[in-house]
Amino acid sequence: MRYPIIDQKKTGKNIYKLCKRKGITVNKIRVFMNFACDQTIYRWFHGRSLPSLDNFYALSTLLGVSVENLLVNDSGIIAVPGREERSFSYMERLQVYRTHLGYI
Repeated sequence: MRYPIIDQKKTGKNIYKLCKRKGITVNKIRVFMNFACDQTIYRWFHGRSLPSLDNFYALSTLLGVSVENLLVNDSGIIAVPGREERSFSYMERLQVYRTHLGYI
């Protein structure tokens, strides 16, 4: 198994697609997350940055999906729990993502 990498651009497009499908506007996300402006959210949508782990969790709660359903890896696969190629536990994957994103 190789080291899993989050594809920032594809993840941003996936977040945008899920928001659009659920009717969640940028303004609703901004208010829910108590952001001062919309630019952070647009950066996520365009793949210029990724949400922090806390913001991924909040966004998943708002959208009613798991954090893993927001993520797309560098193979273009949405990281859905239960896939055979995932031998890491949920907490191990979160640790890998946090390390990769520079939070640890």
